[in-house]
Amino acid sequence: MFKHIMVAVDFSPALPLLQERLKTLTAWGAERVTLLYVLSSRYPATPEETHRPHYQTKLAELAGELTAPGVTIDTEVRSGEPGAVLTEAADELGADLLLMGCRGHNRLHEFFLGSTALDAARLTRKPLWLEPVADALTGADSRLLMLATDGSNAVASAEALAERLAPNFQRRLAVTASCASEGCCEREIADAQRHLDSIAERIEELETRVLDGDPRRAIIEEAKREHADLIVIGKRGRNRIQDFLLGSTAEAIARDAHCPVLVVPGESS
Repeated sequence: MFKHIMVAVDFSPALPLLQERLKTLTAWGAERVTLLYVLSSRYPATPEETHRPHYQTKLAELAGELTAPGVTIDTEVRSGEPGAVLTEAADELGADLLLMGCRGHNRLHEFFLGSTALDAARLTRKPLWLEPVADALTGADSRLLMLATDGSNAVASAEALAERLAPNFQRRLAVTASCASEGCCEREIADAQRHLDSIAERIEELETRVLDGDPRRAIIEEAKREHADLIVIGKRGRNRIQDFLLGSTAEAIARDAHCPVLVVPGESS
């Protein structure tokens, strides 16, 4: 599924959680892992290039800890704006998935790590797995996969990836939000349900649900209520300019969800 996984390493408290998540992802069939550290140009005191050997050594030590049968582990240190560097490297190296943490443990670190994750979500052309930094690994048991869709062509890639991921989860749920209480007509609700039903024809034992309310809140609340282990959501954009637009719903879910979020870019035209 994800043959080549790129991991954004910053040696923050997120690292142990990313290491644990990587074990699950490699068990799904990964053959190559690239550990990438970015000498960030964003911080007030920019790390000097003389620090590069230090981080190369730390990455090599980490690679030794992550050794797994049948998996090749590479390391890289690059310089620049973290979000842009990570997404460019994923493209250049042919990664199938970019894995990174999405929150920090103090206010200053949270600002930088949060904005890096948001930049990556906006810029990525590869699926991006955002792992929330918490006290414990969330979604470790792979119980519930939740697909959030609006039925548009822009999220077709997210639906297709959810179909491929589905066998790894005990439950599968696809949701969309209708805002029925704000005036959506019965026809729109019926159309939404028909689209969910069409997805259910491709994913075995898929539960479907049309939620009422603003998608940015309704999807997050439903994920919490159902204790979702992963939310899959599409990123809008069908050309180079639109591809930068993450969309308010996807951005809100990536920022506020309690569990990992997999942001999937649409096919570029």
